Amino acid sequence: MTRKPVESYIAKAESLQQEGRIGEAIAELRKALRATEDKAAIHKELAVLFSQQHLADEAIAALRKAIKEDPSDIQAREMLLELLMELAKFDEAIRESRDLLRLSQRNLSAREVLSIAYLQKGQLDKALQMTNDLVTLDPSSPANHFRRAWLFQQKGDYGNAISEFSRVLEMQPDSDMAHDAQQAIDSLDSYQLRHIITLALEDYIFRAKLIRDPEAASIERGYYLSLAGLAALKQVRFEDLPEVYTEWKQRYYH
Repeated sequence: MTRKPVESYIAKAESLQQEGRIGEAIAELRKALRATEDKAAIHKELAVLFSQQHLADEAIAALRKAIKEDPSDIQAREMLLELLMELAKFDEAIRESRDLLRLSQRNLSAREVLSIAYLQKGQLDKALQMTNDLVTLDPSSPANHFRRAWLFQQKGDYGNAISEFSRVLEMQPDSDMAHDAQQAIDSLDSYQLRHIITLALEDYIFRAKLIRDPEAASIERGYYLSLAGLAALKQVRFEDLPEVYTEWKQRYYH
């Protein structure tokens, strides 16, 4: 009996896939595996079909087989990372990302995964380190700057957070990301202004410095406002506190 060529199984699987008959397409690809020594590409295609069937464990197993067949297959490794992250398997994703970086030192996907996975595990410093690498390797990406800004915000580094969010606004001013960045800046300004005014009510020396030079006084105490935030700060009549405090709360924070 003549053995059917592997190409015919693959062609049949593609046809069945287009018709939405995914289970039958998977069966054809399994036949193709038995008919060839070059199995890596077929395992990857099986992983795609398993994913379409929401068979995540089978998809992961297929990708691991593809990588075992061809350890240098960057695409298979990136596909595996995507699946692991979808399933919140962060420890596995971290291990696989490190393996990918050993193979492809400038790989962006591995660093993105590491940044997110470390964040999910509460390891902010490691997440920021990976994000810094992303900005260095791809400085033109607003998403990288937004991610770094958000991490700075989580660490309480409001000056760098505002700087990075402002950079997103400059790079992509009309995007949804820019809208989110502006909201973040406004929130950080409001938070800091509330603290500055509250502290000024309690600390007469700080209040006197704010009256003389509000920008320098706020920076001295570790506050870093945007240009709009500084403009708002300069409008506060610190010499009239506490009378003006209620008015400002109603004006800016309600």
